[in-house]
Amino acid sequence: MYWFRKKRISDLPALPFAEIKRRTKVLVIDDDPDSFPYGLMRREGYSVEHWPKVESVTPLQEGQYDIIILDIQGVATHISPDDGLAVLELIKDANPSQIVVAFSSHSFDLSKNRFWRRADDSLCKPVDLAMCKRLVDSLIESKRTPQHYWASVVAMLTQQGLTPRQIQRVEHHVASALDKRDINGVSGSLKRVVDHADTAVKVVAIGVKIAALFGL
Repeated sequence: MYWFRKKRISDLPALPFAEIKRRTKVLVIDDDPDSFPYGLMRREGYSVEHWPKVESVTPLQEGQYDIIILDIQGVATHISPDDGLAVLELIKDANPSQIVVAFSSHSFDLSKNRFWRRADDSLCKPVDLAMCKRLVDSLIESKRTPQHYWASVVAMLTQQGLTPRQIQRVEHHVASALDKRDINGVSGSLKRVVDHADTAVKVVAIGVKIAALFGL
């Protein structure tokens, strides 16, 4: 009967698209202040911040922004000769669920293929409002979802050696905490099944992302 069935995150109603869009934090990292329609996007209801260069990699890895639009040249030479592409790889190594868009006016360089594969999408300059709005909306619909974030959690838990049945049990506890609107229960359910401290921080951070999509 239903009450013996383990709860799944997909059973729960997430916030409507318009509210998720309003809450989505977009960061554009680009050395050209005129290459992206910041003002127009804000007037359309998007939360958009601009960095002219990579100020710090840590907040990008920790998921402080939901969507990062990252120029691949001229923003991170102080970090690596590979510039923004290296930062993209650093972000994805630390947090595979982080949504990153490669932003460039340059042609695709096959020698950098390993970097390009890590991006969730790409955006070629010049851009206009319609292009940017279409891209961000598409990413919100396809990747700013509980299912997308939970898939990253499952991958991490699998690497920690948990079996599919154990992961199903963890999901049940997380879904139950979400249903009760208990953010501490979400974090606690994830933290106690991960032995490695660094992985625990990453998993809990993703759990917080999932909770935000339910208004917690």
